[in-house]
Amino acid sequence: MAAVTLGVLRERHPAETRVALVPEGVRDVDGLGLSVLVEGGAGAAAGFTGAAYRAAGACLTSTAEATSADIVVAVRRPTVDALGPLRRGQILIGMLRPMHAPFVVRRWADEGATLITLDQLPATAGPPSPLDAAAGQAELAGSEAVRLAAGRLGREPAGVLVLGGGHAARRAVETARLSGANVQVHGAGEQAPAAALPSFDVVISTVDPSDSAPPLLIDDDALRRLRPGSVVVDLACGPYGHTVAGAEPGIERVLADGVTVIGAGDLATRVPAPASAAFSRAVTALLAGVVHGGRPVVDLTAPNLAPLVIAHGGTIRHAGVLHRLAETTAAAGLP
Repeated sequence: MAAVTLGVLRERHPAETRVALVPEGVRDVDGLGLSVLVEGGAGAAAGFTGAAYRAAGACLTSTAEATSADIVVAVRRPTVDALGPLRRGQILIGMLRPMHAPFVVRRWADEGATLITLDQLPATAGPPSPLDAAAGQAELAGSEAVRLAAGRLGREPAGVLVLGGGHAARRAVETARLSGANVQVHGAGEQAPAAALPSFDVVISTVDPSDSAPPLLIDDDALRRLRPGSVVVDLACGPYGHTVAGAEPGIERVLADGVTVIGAGDLATRVPAPASAAFSRAVTALLAGVVHGGRPVVDLTAPNLAPLVIAHGGTIRHAGVLHRLAETTAAAGLP
């Protein structure tokens, strides 16, 4: 019987630098009995060469071969055009953000594919689950936000305000305290404390990952209260909104009073090698629980797996996607 194949896709998003499986992960997957097919150039932006993948036991392949593998892994949800039609029983794994593309989910579910997303586990107070790839990326972003702000300041920050919650906020707090900063934390949904703002030279704003637009935590008035030369990093800034007034994805703006505002919703892409390694560990942890005897078995009763399976056997299993589809079709007057 032919080995089950795992295809590693090259990311198409212009700002994406990560890869879903690093060479070290290839060895782990090979140990499960899978044959790894890596699309040419998939790891280049993260610094992983084709030679490194070959040395780990992977085969470099074309786009068509990688996308037709039995199991396909990607960091971001691929576009329909890039991925092409999925076949019944084919498995797609990645940070799929299903609520942002409910009709794509329905299309792939109708094709009979199994969709497993690595960004839907509920937030926890403690360390994240090994399967929670989004949490691993958020932790990296939290640390990198402090380093980025220090670089813009030209020194270690003295006072850091962290707004919001989740893994990014917790890691930002840890990193800032290790650098010697005086750190103040305001929980999820709380706006910046206006009277205290002049005492901080760095503000890091984020929220728990969600499928809705983030709340505004720092408005224009709050920005004006910051001391000149301070740095604000918005870790929730992305295509669906921001938590800092005027923040734009991937843009650094210096306001008239010298305050720097950085829209950094994809901050993990600035450290692609460790971010890819963290994502790869989540992929291999998932596969270790799914692949048995070299064959994938999707057990919908497994407590760690069930919340991640958003479509299987021709059925959408994600309640939020089903609700959004129903709302949209009802609004359009469709049956």
